[in-house]
Amino acid sequence: MFSKKINEINNPIIYMFLTLILSCISYGLFDDFKKLTIFIVCFFFISIIIYCGFNFTILMIVVFILGLIINISYYSIDSNIESSVRILRKNSYEITADYQGKKILLETNNDVKVGREYKINSKIIKSQEKSKGVVGKVITNDVNEVNEDFIVKLYKIKHKVFFMLKENLGQRKAALISSVAFGYSNYLDKEDKSDMKKFGIIHTISISGLHVVIVYIFLKTLLGNKMGLIATIIYVIFTGCNYSSIRAFIMLSSLEISKIIKRNNNSLSALCLSGMVLVLIKPYSIFEVSFHLSYLSTLGIVIFNKKLNNYFYKLPDKLRTVVSISLAAQVFTFPYLILVFKDFSINFIIGNLILVPFINIIVITGNILPIVYIFPKLFDFCSYLNLIIIKLFDWSLDKLENYSIPMFYGNEYVAILYMSILISIYFINKNYREFIYLPAIFILLITIQIYSPIPKITYYNEGALLISYRGERALVTNKNNIDIKRLKKATMSNKVYRNNKIINIKNIGKIKEKGKNYFLETSNNLYILKISNSKISCLDYDIINFKDQKINKIFILKDRIILSI
Repeated sequence: MFSKKINEINNPIIYMFLTLILSCISYGLFDDFKKLTIFIVCFFFISIIIYCGFNFTILMIVVFILGLIINISYYSIDSNIESSVRILRKNSYEITADYQGKKILLETNNDVKVGREYKINSKIIKSQEKSKGVVGKVITNDVNEVNEDFIVKLYKIKHKVFFMLKENLGQRKAALISSVAFGYSNYLDKEDKSDMKKFGIIHTISISGLHVVIVYIFLKTLLGNKMGLIATIIYVIFTGCNYSSIRAFIMLSSLEISKIIKRNNNSLSALCLSGMVLVLIKPYSIFEVSFHLSYLSTLGIVIFNKKLNNYFYKLPDKLRTVVSISLAAQVFTFPYLILVFKDFSINFIIGNLILVPFINIIVITGNILPIVYIFPKLFDFCSYLNLIIIKLFDWSLDKLENYSIPMFYGNEYVAILYMSILISIYFINKNYREFIYLPAIFILLITIQIYSPIPKITYYNEGALLISYRGERALVTNKNNIDIKRLKKATMSNKVYRNNKIINIKNIGKIKEKGKNYFLETSNNLYILKISNSKISCLDYDIINFKDQKINKIFILKDRIILSI
């Protein structure tokens, strides 16, 4: 067992990908959770020694160290910036820029545009946010525009195509086509986002692996395998090089190259290879939601698609393919969506079966527009084709509204129970029959958690607190921009307090508003519960910082506060 040779390990790239993930997570969390990080790393390498032997473990230690070096290199930055930066994102509260492949926050009164490069000469404040990949912050008004490069020209083309479409079709249709076809979602209608989410196809309004595959198949048909891959690179760059498009392109390249050189390759290895490339380039990507969803959905398809396809053998071929891929993609994304967003669309099969075919056509017809925009008459004709498709899409959407099922709302307990069922099924198939009781054990534990025999306050990122004790679950918030009905369903609350000045909580004490935060008053102590970005100058009370720290839960035990994550 311990003396296995490296060439005896099946799919070693999977272990390498997992090791790189572990190194990035360890580096990101070590400052806050030293003991937990050390325990997880030790447990991982002990498991590698047991199942893969010493020789392979040494190789994985080298990969782990390489991952740490990459992270250290990424987060190391000079104290002064005297170079050009490219604006990545801009919203009402912050500007994110790229500086030598690293993310920085930029504060300036100058009007900067997304995609453009600007010359900056200033000191950098090293306020790192490892979960976001931010290495520092620059506060300056000394910002000078740099001459246009290839990337800027691509942004200008997308902008130009959108406004030409807007003149022909109106803003709503132009925004939907631009977003679906080439990721220009600046003006996307909120109602369209809501409809896509309702039918489980929200991924189609931003560039995903599906878009890359469709474009590649189309280009391969016209240009052949090699030229099709090269042309697809241009599409990936044009659409912004997001995680899912890079992942899809690397997987396609890996599989196609293996055919050309007549070497065996499998989808799981290609998936891990793409993940390794992304993590090596952007080590912070392992903390981002888009990365998680892209890889979880693809992993589900790789593992379960064929099995589900065989299971639904009685269905017609095309219907069977759509159903099996749709279900496979949700196997691992369902618990993640519940944990992060607290909702899930049960209409995803209808959406993928009826609406996605229109989206697939728009991906092709919409991407013809940037090619022909310099020929006005040809552009107008292509706009008309897209208009017909959008009208058919809208008509189908209106009809489906009558048959849609309401969104499913859940919380961490639903996700935990679901995962326990998956684990149970896996081990039962491995002839460990005793795992049949695992879901029942988790149901008991979850019931105790929901009942809460000990007073508990849980923080939700939307800006709300859930107070639970002996079956009572009260949701408290002082914010008006929260979808309180949705959050109430997700948290299984039976009471809601909104903008109440004083809230009496049985056997806990009182909760009072303190500006945008709250006071927690027990029989002997007074705490400030920080849930907003506003500064707190009060030094007389203990501060429980939900907003800025990794704390999201506290237990109250005889006037003693126990913090939890």
